[in-house]
Amino acid sequence: MTIASEISCTRNGCAGKMEFSRGCGAWVCYECDEHKGLCRCYCGWSVSGGNGYEELEEMGEYIEEDY
Repeated sequence: MTIASEISCTRNGCAGKMEFSRGCGAWVCYECDEHKGLCRCYCGWSVSGGNGYEELEEMGEYIEEDY
């Protein structure tokens, strides 16, 4: 069984390709920065345009310092 290394971006209007990011644990488009299936990410990305890392902390998430 082969695992895809790229998939088409799911964001409307983007023709980019998504690759699986081991750091984020999600499919990420390097054209538009969409993170498939996430609203915010430890890397700092957020669908709202804010800082996903800070949003997660404000929601009470514990983020290990080695991330």
